[in-house]
Formats: sequence, C-alpha cells, structure tokens
Amino acid sequence: MNRKNEPFKLSFIKVNAYGEKSMEKLIRKQDWLYENAGMDWRDGLLLGNGELGVAAYAPSHLEWVVNKVDVFDPTVEKGLLEKMIPHAEFLRRIRRMNPKNTLFLRELEKARTEQPENIRNTLSAAVLRLRFWRGIGWSAPAVPRTSQHLSLYDGILHEQMEAHRFHPRLRMFVPRENGLFCLRITEPEYRDRCHILELVRPPNEILEPPVWKSGASSLSFLQKLPGGESSYAVCAFFVPKNGGSEAAPSLRQGVWAEMTQSGDADLFLAVKTSYEAADPLSAAEKEAAEAAEKTFDVLEREHLAWWHHYWDNAYADFGKYHSVQKYFTFGLYALACSFGKAPMPGLNGLSYGPLGEQIPGVGCQGYTHDQNAQIPSMPFGPLNRTEFIRVLADTYLNARETLREHTRRLFGCGGIFLPLAANQLGMEYPTRAYRYTLCGSAYTGLVLSMAWRYSRDETLLREKIYPLLREFAEFYTGILQKGGDGVYHLDWSVTPEIFTLTRDETATLSMLKVCLETLVEAAALLHTDADRLPLWKDILAHYPEIARTPSGAFWCGPDVPFDHYFYGGHILYPFFPAAITQDLKGARKTLELINRDAIERSFADRSGQRHMNHEWSQFLTTAARLRAGDRAGGWNGLQRFLELFAKENGLFSHDPILIADPAETEKNERKYASRLRRGRRWCDGSLLTDDNPEVPHPMCATPNPNAKRLAPAVLEGTSAFLFLAAETLLQSHGGILRLFPGVPGDFSGSLDRFLAEGAFEVSAKMKNGKTVSVRIHSLRGGTVRLENPFGKLPRVLLRTLKKGESVTLTEKNARALKKNFFLLAGPSKTP
Repeated sequence: MNRKNEPFKLSFIKVNAYGEKSMEKLIRKQDWLYENAGMDWRDGLLLGNGELGVAAYAPSHLEWVVNKVDVFDPTVEKGLLEKMIPHAEFLRRIRRMNPKNTLFLRELEKARTEQPENIRNTLSAAVLRLRFWRGIGWSAPAVPRTSQHLSLYDGILHEQMEAHRFHPRLRMFVPRENGLFCLRITEPEYRDRCHILELVRPPNEILEPPVWKSGASSLSFLQKLPGGESSYAVCAFFVPKNGGSEAAPSLRQGVWAEMTQSGDADLFLAVKTSYEAADPLSAAEKEAAEAAEKTFDVLEREHLAWWHHYWDNAYADFGKYHSVQKYFTFGLYALACSFGKAPMPGLNGLSYGPLGEQIPGVGCQGYTHDQNAQIPSMPFGPLNRTEFIRVLADTYLNARETLREHTRRLFGCGGIFLPLAANQLGMEYPTRAYRYTLCGSAYTGLVLSMAWRYSRDETLLREKIYPLLREFAEFYTGILQKGGDGVYHLDWSVTPEIFTLTRDETATLSMLKVCLETLVEAAALLHTDADRLPLWKDILAHYPEIARTPSGAFWCGPDVPFDHYFYGGHILYPFFPAAITQDLKGARKTLELINRDAIERSFADRSGQRHMNHEWSQFLTTAARLRAGDRAGGWNGLQRFLELFAKENGLFSHDPILIADPAETEKNERKYASRLRRGRRWCDGSLLTDDNPEVPHPMCATPNPNAKRLAPAVLEGTSAFLFLAAETLLQSHGGILRLFPGVPGDFSGSLDRFLAEGAFEVSAKMKNGKTVSVRIHSLRGGTVRLENPFGKLPRVLLRTLKKGESVTLTEKNARALKKNFFLLAGPSKTP
C-alpha cells in the first residue's frame, strides 16, 4: 500500500449538447425517496467518495455503518499458502492424469486454518448511532417514522423523523478526497432536544479491544487489525449550533462509547489508517478538528461543486422507461461513491456491514479475478468516466512487488499473475481446486485496454495502463510455449467455475489477445520496449485458434469434452467482452447452446420463464445478445436484470431475488425439469447429478416482500446494469458507431456525451424509433465510422475530425451527407 497515493481529480471537456439545466432537471427527478427508511445496512442508502462509504438506515433510532477501502483484514492463511505446489510440479502431477482436473488439490493443498473463512469477510470501520431517548422498557416511546431523501445530483442525504412533538431533521454527505463524514442535526421546534451519540467498533471476535480516547466534544478509538501490523482510528467531533450545548463524552469499556449533547449540532467523523498515516489516531483527530474549523457550510459548498461537475458529463434520457432511468442514474451516482482512491472496493463495494457477533461482515472483502473484480470497471469507457480506471490500476501497482514475488514463487517467471482470489495487498487467498483459473491478469488487462480504446489518453496509458499490461504479458509469456505446429499454446488451466483442465483455455486466450494488441500499439506510440515487441508480435502472428463445438459455438477449450457441464457466461468471452471476433453466427450458436444446456439456468421462476442464477451471467448473455443484433432479446434481458437483481435502495444483489408465489415457481420448475438434465458430465467423467454441490441452487423465489431489502449488494451488479443500459443506446466495438442498437421500436429518448472507442463524444436523439439528430465531438482526433442512422440501407459513414472538432447531423440534412459531412462507405456487415 502506498501512503502517498493521492485520489485523482476529475477533469472534463464541457460539450453538453442538450442543455445543462434540462439535464439537471432530469437527474433531480431521479432522487431516491424512502417514506420509511431501511432498518439495517442492507437496505441503507449509500453515501461515499470512493474512499469512505456510509450506509444510512433507521432501526428505530438513526444509524450509520461506516466503511473504508483500506480498513480490511490483511491476513491470509499461511498454512494453505505454504501447501501450494509450484506450477512445474503441478504440470508433472497431471501429465499422466486422465481425465485431467484440479480436484486432487483439495486434499494435496489442505491445511489447518486459523479462521473459519479462508477468503476473509469484510470489516466495517465503525457504526454510529444517534438516539433521542434511553432504553425501550416499559416506558418505550412510539417509534418515529424516519423518511429519507437522497439527492443524487447533490450527493446529499436528508432524513426527517416524525412523531408527536418530535421533528428532527438531518443533512449529511461524504466530502470528496478525505475519510470524512459530515452530519448536521437541527430541530427548530425543540432547541433543547437531547442527543445520545454512540460510537461503536463493530463486534468481531478476531479483533483486539479498541483503545478509547475522549477530548473536548470528541470521542475516538484506535483499533489494531488482525496480524497486528496495521491499524485504523475513528474520531467523532461535535460542534454545537444555534445555542446547542457542548458534547459530554462518556468512556466505557468494550466496543462502544457515547457522547450526550442537546440542541442543534454538526458532527464530523473521520477515519484514518496506518496505510496513510504513521499515527492514525492523531491523523483522525486532526482531520475531524480541521473539518470543524472549516465548517459544515464550506465543506458542503465544495461537495456540491464536485458533484455538479461530475454530472456535467455523459448522461441519458430513457423516456418512458422510468425504472431504467432511475437505476441508470443511481448507478452513475454509485460509481462515484465507490471509486476515488486505491485500493478499489471489493465484491460488495462500500455497502456492507455487520449482522451480529456471529456474522461481523460479509464475504468477501477482497477481489475475485475471474470477473467480479473487473466488471465494476467496464462502464467507465462508454459512460465517459475513464479516469476512474486509475483506482483499479493503482490497486495493483501499489501491490506490484508482492504480486511479482508470488508469481515467481509459483510459476518461476516474471511479471504479475493475479490469483483467482486475493486481498488488497496482493496476497492470495488459496482456493485449492479453484485456483487454476488463470484469466485474472488477462481480464484486468482487458478492462485497462478498454479504457485506452475509449479515452485515447496517452498520459493515462503511460502512467497506469501500459505498466500493468507489460507485467501481465511478462507472466503469460512465461506460460506460453511455441509448439511443433508453430503456434503458441497456453499451459493447462481451467475455465472459470469448472475444474477440468485444458490447454489454450478460451477465456484467457480471448482477453490476452486484446492485451497483446494494446501493448504492440502502445509500445510503438510510447517508443519503448523495442526488445519485447518482436515476441509480442510473434505470439499474435502465431496465436492459437479459439475452441469451438462441432456446431460452431465457442467452447471452454480444446481438451474439455463437448458433453462437459459449463457456465454459459464464460464461453462467450471471444465475442464479449473480449470482442476479438465479430462472428455473429458463432455468437448466436453459443447463445443457443447456453439457452439449452448452461448449468446456471433456473426455472424457479414465474410460469413459462427462466433466468440465470447469477447477475454476472445475466449480464454477459444479455450483452452478447445486444451485440449480436437481438434487439428484443437484449432489451428484455435488461428489464429482467432489473426485475431479478435490483434492490429497493438502488443497488443490486449477486443472486436473483424474485418476489413470487412458491407454488407457481415450484410448478414451473417441475414442468421444465427435463430441460436441466441433458446428460452433461462432471469433471471426472461421470454424469452430473442435481445434488452435486457445484450445481447452483440459489433460493431465488419468495413471497416475502422485504426479501430484496434484506440481501447484501455487490458492486458488479451496478456496473453490469450501467454497461447494458449504455449498450442499448450506443455501441462502438469493431470501430463502428451504432446508434440506439438495442432499444424498442417506439423508443423516444437521448444520449449525451457518451464515449465511443477512439475518444469520440457522441450525443443523439431518437423520437418514436427514428434517430432525429447526432452530434460527434472528437477529443483526440481521428476518423469516425458511423452506421448511417437515417438511410434505409445499412451503410457506414466516414469523417476525419481534428482534435476538438465536432460535426452535427440531423434528419433534415441527411440527404446532403456526402456533400457536407461524410463520405459514404460500403454496406455495414454488423447488425
């Protein structure tokens, strides 16, 4: 971890095509309103700055769980790490194995563990409670109603409590670029209202007791993290307002302490870690005191300026599709709440917390590199927020030495191998039979390459993207061997989620090709690595074929039997997200195979319907449909994504949650049971049975109307939905811009300043299914290729634009395209 790593500052070129005021008005219409606030953090409303995250909810009193990206359990199971065999020994052991799989690692690499969970659960920094009465015994008050109003445009949450002679109002935000939470409490009707503030170190048996300290109107604690080498501190600082009284701290033994105060007040809560300050307690106290001196009002003005600047960028109007509009807006808000400073958030983003002493956190706190750690970055490009990729890049650059050392120990080569599961320090969580999923570096390289393709930002390329791509390539060239056929072949590994080994595994090969292509382009542009270029070019010139089934569908790898079980989302990678082929027939064949046989399908659904058992699979299959030209299927997939995974607080769950009658879903499952049993085989060659623990059976349907509220959120769900929504409006893969390729035939709406590959900002309007205008602005200069949105025949229009140059097309001047704007090219071969 780099203590000097600073959060980046956003900078945008202002080219708003449809009016700043109208866009602000539309965004403000999407404010999140809770008439009755959630009762725990799973249903809390999110505030954040990409470093600190706060979930606000109201069990009866008011409560907040506070999370920070660098507050985590830094330990790993050393016994399991020591049992991991090197790659050379692994290859020796499987040489005569038939069939080849990784199940033997379950016993070979087994060891006694110090904690029940090998992949560590999340650690929340603090819980803050605000009470207005003591105790709830025989004289318990009528619990007030707490309503919440989250302004997405302002990044400010308003809460109001209502009961007889009881009307507190609160306003709160998390200012950018520090570990601070700001809260204002007012109640003009009752200036002497007593406030009891409890600061809690969430109960957790693996943590030592915190060390408490009180000061004038402040309360703080220092907490050692597991392993004893790192720590964090929290400081709460009260400032009375409008005649309110000073706070009186009361220290107690254990995990909580309190302050009492009467009347209006401002509260500043700061969190600092030993990764950023040698003395985190002093640093937290200093930041809270400086915030109090600066004042709530000044911090709020700066906070508003940042958020308003953030929104002056890519946005869209989805017309009558209000749910898509609302979750699209919240998704953009959640991106900014989640990405600000390395390390990037783990699986749950910054929305997680304790569920009691037995469950002090949720799994997992770190990164799963077969997709979960990469999907959150995928909307950065199309939604013109590519600067956020710096957070991902810094996460791995800060852990570079640890990752290099681990790669050399396991594989005997240079570069960086990203393990299937790892923590924020780059240390592997050993997963035994699962660990031979080797696509992590390639997948991370893919999202870095996407950021370059969209932004064409040479500074970003030089400082962040290229250094990591080079490390990843160094690793893969260590496990690629040129065979007697003159082709480079990838060592044995597994396709994500299965255990059967194959050479030339499809997911890794597909994404690695994009990384190598980006490296070749970037090395020439940056005038570097002349000694490595010949090897990279030679690998690309002698690249292995992607495996396919006899029918032409993409497949896991050449050594995986065609009757083997598979997860459908992962065999799509050559087409999406890697996009190394535009083979529409192959993509459609693959989607047919997934519909028929993928293991993650479920008929625990409403009559006649089915769904995918995980949001990532729904995402990958829907994105492939959109790119394959299935307009109706793609749009339906987007709608189903909302139905299955969207939570009421704007976030998304990992598994589907369908509010439905179990009698209906059980009947539907029985009716279509035969479609789930088609003779697919397990990795030892036996028939896969329904009771195999690897067959997913999430309990996804329930009549409980609160079920969605009670599910933890995952960050990738938000980004997956954002990317899908963006793809319905604009696609630019393969170098061709396609406007509104996935919307319904009656669509009326617009996109503003979306980013296309090649660094072209695109704004366009559609009315009743017809494009009426398009504006293209070049950020870097280059030739834009646009599928003609006005003509009856699909034709590609070309125009070379200088840096900073724009061109506008409307339905009225479409006939004069050749003369005034574009040269007409031949027919488009894309959907």
